[in-house]
Amino acid sequence: MKNLIGYAPALIAFLAMFVGLLGPGRSADRTGFGAITPFGWASCAIAAASLCVAVYVQHTKNKELAAALASKQQMQTAVFRELQASLDSMRDVLRHAALMPYVTNAEKADGVPAELPYKKYAQSRKAWDIDLLSEEATQVLERLYVSPTARLKAPYIPVSVPFGTDTRTSMRIIAEESAAAARRVETGIQKYAAIGLTSEMIAAGSELVTAPFLKHLISLRENWASRSEMEDSQSARTLNFRFLNSGMTGGYTKDYLEFVERLDRFSILLAGERK
Repeated sequence: MKNLIGYAPALIAFLAMFVGLLGPGRSADRTGFGAITPFGWASCAIAAASLCVAVYVQHTKNKELAAALASKQQMQTAVFRELQASLDSMRDVLRHAALMPYVTNAEKADGVPAELPYKKYAQSRKAWDIDLLSEEATQVLERLYVSPTARLKAPYIPVSVPFGTDTRTSMRIIAEESAAAARRVETGIQKYAAIGLTSEMIAAGSELVTAPFLKHLISLRENWASRSEMEDSQSARTLNFRFLNSGMTGGYTKDYLEFVERLDRFSILLAGERK
């Protein structure tokens, strides 16, 4: 409808020309085309030329607008994919932690299942099949001791074990990858807020990067160093330094569950805008 409105002035001018042909542009003592005076033919030519020019100009504007909209949509899609990749990285950090009792030399408290408790993952060996909100994942994380010496026992396919070929310790992976993903989300929101992120997306993203549990993940190494020095021990079990519920601000089960819910909410919003 907006495109048609752009042609309205030219159409009105063209219709005005026909009205003119019935008046000053037409001789009263003749009939047919012969009744049209030179002034009438000149008016007709000018009106027709004006209509053609107006149609061409409006068509060009429409094409430029369509191209601009397409470019904006492409940029929005790229932004949403970039943000989703950062959210996936955060999930990979949590799934790496959920697999630590089975793929690293990390200590574990009593009650951790001897075999993988994630049934769907046990069949597919795809990390995304680990439900981070499941009771099985929560129980494993509550009983997982984290220390600077825990690392992968062997290389693993990344699709099966996130960061499976990484040579860093698991504590470094968790802290550094969480910080990197948080920076990417924060930067993405700041850079692209005016391009296509809704106010709801911006709010959800801000809630995510300020989540207490994310801060807990990022500061794992600093918290370890502080507690280790205070209690003069390098044993995660002695320090009771667990992934969840070790007495650190933002590191409780409720903080973890809230963080995963914020992750899912932001991810749903981004996925909805891409459809």
